[in-house]
Formats: sequence, structure tokens, C-alpha cells
Amino acid sequence: MGAFLTFLVVAAVISWQIYVQTSARRQLDITARMSEQEAAEIVRSSFNATWGAVDGPGDLNYRPRLRREAPTVSITFSPNGLRDCEVSIWTSAWRTRYGIMAHAQLMWRKRRRVALRLTESLTAPAGS
Repeated sequence: MGAFLTFLVVAAVISWQIYVQTSARRQLDITARMSEQEAAEIVRSSFNATWGAVDGPGDLNYRPRLRREAPTVSITFSPNGLRDCEVSIWTSAWRTRYGIMAHAQLMWRKRRRVALRLTESLTAPAGS
């Protein structure tokens, strides 16, 4: 019984790492029902002082300041119709060691948090 439980725990940890590694490398595309400037302001407010703006392939690019060999989160905005814009969020400029991206879970969480803030602003009542 103990060996089986150990196997399940190891399998769960390995599965989680594979999921996070693949998800952190995937581009996240969302449609924001706002202008590019409004979306950019929401994205900028999602990054605090521990993240620094850097040069990169996106319109906005941020990298954690306190992490060694940290990847960059890149965001682009493109108009889509009347007041909508397409927002693409992806991890760029990462380094791997033995095929493993450093700080993949941080990148995965940050991309999701930025996308959530953009979609929450759509459902927030006026004046909030």
C-alpha cells in the first residue's frame, strides 16, 4: 500500500509539472471589450514594483526583477471591430535547463491573472 501511494504522489507531481511547463509556453488569446489603451492600462496595473518593463517582442513586456534567469511575459494588443481588441499574452525569452523552463509556474499564474483582470473588467458594474 505504501509503495502504491508513493507512486501516486510521484505521478501527480510529474503530471503537474508537465501541465505547468506546457501551459506556460502556450500563447493565451482573449477578446477584450474595450479599447487598446484601456486594455493596456489594465495590463500595466497588473504588474507591481517587483516586475520591470523590458524590451521584447510585445507591445508591453515585463520580467520579474527578483528572479534569476526569469522569462518575460509579452502582451500585444490589436484592434478588432468597433471597441473590441484582441489581447495576446505569452511567455518569451525563457531559458531551459534539461528541457525545463525556469519559473514556469510564475509565468503560468501571471498570464492567467492578467487575462482574468481583463475579463473581470467586462463584468464589473459601472462606477466600480
